[in-house]
Amino acid sequence: MSVYLAKLLPQIIMPVGLAALLLFITLFLIRKHPKTATWLVLISLILVGVGGNAYFSAYFARTLEWRHMPLQGEVKADAIVLLGGGTEPADAPRTGVEVNGAGDRVLYAAGLYKQGAAPLIILSGGNVAFSQARGSTPAQEMHDLLFELGVPKEAMVLQDQSQNTEEDAVYTKEILKEKGIESVILVTSAAHMERTLMHFQDPQLTLIPAPTDYAITQRYWDYLMRWDAQTILLHLLPTSQSLNLTSNIFHEYLGMFIYRLKFIF
Repeated sequence: MSVYLAKLLPQIIMPVGLAALLLFITLFLIRKHPKTATWLVLISLILVGVGGNAYFSAYFARTLEWRHMPLQGEVKADAIVLLGGGTEPADAPRTGVEVNGAGDRVLYAAGLYKQGAAPLIILSGGNVAFSQARGSTPAQEMHDLLFELGVPKEAMVLQDQSQNTEEDAVYTKEILKEKGIESVILVTSAAHMERTLMHFQDPQLTLIPAPTDYAITQRYWDYLMRWDAQTILLHLLPTSQSLNLTSNIFHEYLGMFIYRLKFIF
């Protein structure tokens, strides 16, 4: 139930979910409490308008993604830890495992392995217990893709029990301890890296962050900051892409906030 609530509650307080909830409440208030209904509609418009604005979403994402920049130079570790989230299962009508927007994680891990950064890749990602949305685990899907990319099976270890980032860390660190691994290269999306490091931190473990899948690049940021009339008009109205990015970053900050609360209470 706790995992279910952890998946459900963020959807309710995300810009789209919260705006939809407020508009739904408005339907019951519009006749007897028109002023309250008007405020709820206004708040909903602000949530969608600001959250879906390219300038806000880019700045919001940049505050998190740019905390950890890409690896520089040669890096060595005992293992690479690759977190799931970048694959789609080989469910019909797909003919095989596919990558999604976070698929850079898999490609980056494959590249690091081939460069000799580490002799082992630990693939972390299981299915949510209450969901039947996929027929295979993210760990197995990443295994299949990495094998196609030339990574030998003996160089991969599957951790397919976790249902969220916290469990990724718990179950993966058990494997690391069993194998006597003391240093790892963490591969995940740039926006997800800060929260991942929080959960994986361990005094007996050296963590080397290897972020990838940046939504905000320097070129795109410079483009937005041109502040000419055409650019401003083009990016003022909300878009689904910007709204989705805002929601993803909000989810990460919410997870970080909840993580810190555990040490207070």
